[in-house]
Amino acid sequence: MMRKPAVMIAGVLLGLLIVSGIGNAAETGKKVRLAYAEWGIGSAIAYVGIDSGIFKKFNIDVEEIFIKDAFSGGIHALIGADFLLGFGNPLAVLQPMINGADLVFLGAHVSIAKFGMCVSQEINSVRDLKGKKVGVSALGSRSDLAARVILRRAGLDPTKDVEIVVAGFSPNRAAAITKNLIQGTPLNPALSAQAKKLGLKVLEVKEVPMVSSLLVTTRSFVKRDEELTRRFIKGYATAINFYLTKRNESIGIIKKYFGGADAQSVESMYEAFASQLKPLPVFNPEALQAMIDTAGVADQRAAKLKPKEIIDSRFLEELQASGYIDQLYTDKTSL
Repeated sequence: MMRKPAVMIAGVLLGLLIVSGIGNAAETGKKVRLAYAEWGIGSAIAYVGIDSGIFKKFNIDVEEIFIKDAFSGGIHALIGADFLLGFGNPLAVLQPMINGADLVFLGAHVSIAKFGMCVSQEINSVRDLKGKKVGVSALGSRSDLAARVILRRAGLDPTKDVEIVVAGFSPNRAAAITKNLIQGTPLNPALSAQAKKLGLKVLEVKEVPMVSSLLVTTRSFVKRDEELTRRFIKGYATAINFYLTKRNESIGIIKKYFGGADAQSVESMYEAFASQLKPLPVFNPEALQAMIDTAGVADQRAAKLKPKEIIDSRFLEELQASGYIDQLYTDKTSL
């Protein structure tokens, strides 16, 4: 059976956290409450950091908190947690910040996805989509985020220069192109190839970065205990190294959290996440901007946010500058 989380909290719709205070220091380490906004592979680094004893080596005792259905909407209840790991609808992530919540992102895992931009025959470049309709499966979906990154790279403002419309799954969007209901849509490589065989035009575009998981806390927590925050980030980075360099041990840990999954599925999950990981969960400005663009459609106030305003990257930058990461990977020839 799947390992049960320490605490189950129902009825929380985003799962972004508000700190209620830090546990008192103990002889065995300082207590930190880590909430998961998803019980999935995106939280695997935390699982590894806890079960391998890495956080304890940095004098941190982690209490795991699971938030049920945390990212389906905005904050409707507050939880006592110090850090949160996960991701959800961009508006649900950013709207609390707009409304004054004391939240900040400390790091982010980013996946790189390949897309082609399927367009109507008269479109010769992405920039030609200005004033046109671009179809996505749903607002906040992977196709939506991809479209916004691709459009911005072409010098277009996706919130002003094009009309982004919900046009269903990929086959439906391709069909909408043929009927000129939309003039552009991002498709994954397999569907792009199929579209080309059917005579549709597909523009080649660069790979697209997407936020897949966020590490969140509050500015007040950081201010109250910078050293604890610094140690947590260092422990988290060390856990990434463990995940990347100790495959069998990491898979064994993951199995504890996914007891109902067969061995092949767990290994596939491990490999998929490992292929995305970098030694540090550094931010990608394009991926963050895509989140802001998407949230801005539903709440115009979000459009005024800037990536630099919602992050605190100094702990990652300090760790990189210290040489600690280079030292961790000295014996590893490639990541």
